[in-house]
Amino acid sequence: MKIHHNTDGLSHINFAVATIGMFDGVHLGHQQILLQLHAKARENKGESIVITFDTHPRIVLHHDSYKLKFINSYQEKIALMEKAGVDHIIFLPFTVEFSKKSADEFIKEFLVDKLHIKVLILGYDNRFGNKEHNNFNQLTELSKIYDFEIERVDVKDFEGSSVSSSKIREALDKGNIRYANQLLGYPYEFSGKVVKGNQIGRTIGFPTANIDLENDFKLIPSMGVYAVKVKWNMQFYNGMLNIGIRPTLNINKLCIEVHIFDIDTELYGQYLSIYFVDKIREEQRFNGLDALIDQLKKDEVTVKAILNT
Repeated sequence: MKIHHNTDGLSHINFAVATIGMFDGVHLGHQQILLQLHAKARENKGESIVITFDTHPRIVLHHDSYKLKFINSYQEKIALMEKAGVDHIIFLPFTVEFSKKSADEFIKEFLVDKLHIKVLILGYDNRFGNKEHNNFNQLTELSKIYDFEIERVDVKDFEGSSVSSSKIREALDKGNIRYANQLLGYPYEFSGKVVKGNQIGRTIGFPTANIDLENDFKLIPSMGVYAVKVKWNMQFYNGMLNIGIRPTLNINKLCIEVHIFDIDTELYGQYLSIYFVDKIREEQRFNGLDALIDQLKKDEVTVKAILNT
C-alpha cells in the first residue's frame, strides 16, 4: 500500500477505483465500502484508492475542535486500510479555501484531471463539496459529464440499526465496549508510552504501567475497570486496565494504568498497545487500601474469566 500526502505521480494509477471520506473507525460500514472498492479494482485489474483528509474539517472550520475525539489514530487508520487491501491512501490537506470548492470543481480538478478515475464508490450517507452539488443524484449527473461510473453502497445494519462512527463513539463514551467492538468488527485500541506514576500499585501487589497516550485526539472510553489485551514486544498479554482519577488514593487526575498478568519486566519508556475486551465495573472510592486490594483481587478473577473464555 502506498501513502500519499500530495498528488505527485497519481496520474499513473491504473484503472483508478476511488472512494472518499474520513473513515474514522474503519468500522463494519466502512469495511463494506472497502470490500466493494477492492473487488471493483481487482475485477478490472486496477488499483483502489481511499481519499481522506490530513485534518478533520471541523478542526479547520469550527471553534470546538477541543471537543473532537476520534476512534482511530493516523497509524491505526493506515493499518486497517492496508488490512482491507487498499492500494493507495491519499491524505488531502483540508483548508478553508478547499472547503469552498463545489463537488463539480473537486471532481473535475482532482478526481478527473489528476486521478483519471474510472469508478467512484460512495457510502449511502457520503457528502463532499459545498452544498451546491452534494447529493447522490447530482453526483450521478456529474459522473455522466466526466465519464466515470459511480456506485453507492447500501447502509450496513447491525441488529436492525445502522452502523456509524457516531454510534461507536457514543458506546465508548458509555463504556459499552462489547457493542463498540461489534460495530467496529475488531477490538477498540489505543497506544501510548509507559511513564512513571506514583508507584503505589507495586506496594499493594498490583503493579501498573501508566500509559501516556500518543494522540491528544484519541477517544478515551469512560472511567472504570476493563478487561484488556496488551501488546508489547510483539507479544500479547492479558491485563486489567483502570481509567479514572483513583479516588481512594486522592489522586484526582485522570490516569490510564494497566496491570499486566504474568509479566515482571521494567516497562518505563516502552510503548504498549491496549485492546479493549469488556468493561467490568465503574471506578469507585473504597474505605482504605485493604478494601481496594480486596476488590482488585476480585477484579482479577473476573477479568481472567472473561479473557480466558
